[in-house]
Amino acid sequence: MKIEYCRSKSLNFGDDLNLWLWPKLMGDIFDDEDDNVYFVGIGTILTKKRIEQQLKHAKKIIIFSSGAWGDSIPELDERCCVYGVRGPRTAKKLGLDDDLIVGDGAYLLREVELPAVAKKYEVGFIPHHRSEDYVDWQEICKAAHVKFISAKQPVDTFLDELRSCNKIVTEAMHGAIVADAMRVPWVAAKFSPLFNEEKWYDFAESMKIELNIHSLPFYTQHKMRVGKLIENGIKIVLSGLLKNEKWQSLLFLNKNASEHELAILSDNVSFIAKNVEGILSLDEIVSTTSLKQLNVIKKIIDDNK
Repeated sequence: MKIEYCRSKSLNFGDDLNLWLWPKLMGDIFDDEDDNVYFVGIGTILTKKRIEQQLKHAKKIIIFSSGAWGDSIPELDERCCVYGVRGPRTAKKLGLDDDLIVGDGAYLLREVELPAVAKKYEVGFIPHHRSEDYVDWQEICKAAHVKFISAKQPVDTFLDELRSCNKIVTEAMHGAIVADAMRVPWVAAKFSPLFNEEKWYDFAESMKIELNIHSLPFYTQHKMRVGKLIENGIKIVLSGLLKNEKWQSLLFLNKNASEHELAILSDNVSFIAKNVEGILSLDEIVSTTSLKQLNVIKKIIDDNK
């Protein structure tokens, strides 16, 4: 069996968690990567492109705790063995029973023994990995007096840094999920115009969390090349006519942020860090979710020996 997940050009904790977590929980089930069986786990990766194109030659596709995205809903044929999906919105999109809602698989981090970490920081801030391309978050967070935690680092390092904080403000959804699993209060923040609220509500509703997303002003320190600006501009204009959801969310960045605007962004981060109370799902819901997921993992192992 082979682990199928979203491979970024750089490190991205939420995606890379797949290679880090599943072998720890499922042992040698992934030893044979030539059997044409794929395990689709953590991530918003249940799309037409992945299931119907990238995995069109797969003999078997095992789906556990994954999410669906936008209108790109795949046809789940006889090759697809659905053991569970992330949340109610994914289940509805795919026409699945609510019994198959298992929550995000990252909650199974609770089943992995992690080294003790001392609390060093009052608040940590985690931008989405793509948002790290827009501004220098290290400097923004330094001015806001919060710990910058990059999603573009190895899983072990990310986990240590997150657990060293008393509270997390995060634009990265798996920053919130891991904080929730580790019982670190968290706050959801939106910075990029590409922020995907749908997947956040999918996760939150599966855990009975009343989600409140706090907006940050969007600025960028890096203008697009002229050719890219023209290309995106044309696609944005045509997106409505062609009903292309991906083109509708393209950015048109033709102005660099000023020092004043970056100071405004930093002040907003600081305000949220200081004044917004972190949330957590209920302990009993986390325990129930983890146990349900663990039992499903055991069934996947038994069914695929």
